[in-house]
Amino acid sequence: MDAVIDVIARAGATIAVTTVGDSGPGVVVVHGAMQAGESQRDLAELLAADGFRVHLMDRRGRGGSSALMPDTSPDDEVEDVRAVLAATGARRCVGVSSGALLAARCALAHPGLLDGVVLFEPPLAIDGSVRVSDAQRVRTAVRRGQLATAMAVGMRAAEMGPPWMFRLPIPVLAAFARLMLRRPGIAERAAALTADFAIVELNADRLSDFAAVGAPTLLIDG
Repeated sequence: MDAVIDVIARAGATIAVTTVGDSGPGVVVVHGAMQAGESQRDLAELLAADGFRVHLMDRRGRGGSSALMPDTSPDDEVEDVRAVLAATGARRCVGVSSGALLAARCALAHPGLLDGVVLFEPPLAIDGSVRVSDAQRVRTAVRRGQLATAMAVGMRAAEMGPPWMFRLPIPVLAAFARLMLRRPGIAERAAALTADFAIVELNADRLSDFAAVGAPTLLIDG
């Protein structure tokens, strides 16, 4: 049976963590945009079958964790990852998309904390490779309650979907997003896109920073 705990993080925020697997080396999984910890359930079960104890954290504003606050920063989320690692005793971390940038930043900020890092498609903008300029548009849409528009901008920026979709106007993509918003949990994940874009924005054109990551790192392109 899964174990569920609340980890106390920076400024008293709580981070909900679901543990899959009874024993073995600990692995913390940091999810990406439009996800919660449960989104990586299949990965957790596969790793648990291979003898790992996997900790699926809900980032702020998702699942059972504390709400995102207006002043929540990427640094706060990096410290959330550190708090979960400390609470679980895990020394390995898997980051997905924006969560991969958080995992890498945690490895940088806390040398010696991790024995290994896996980064799946970190959205590290290099010379305009990611549409960082869309960050303000997402913030404005979320502030106005236009979650479908925020999702549409996010889908285009992250190229989530087949290539033909990226040529569609935002209002058309938003129509697809409205259908998705009918599903439970999607609205909170859409509202949290502001945090994902803040992470991408902060790390844009900072590739050289990550040369200082000391932990063995596996970079995966999907």
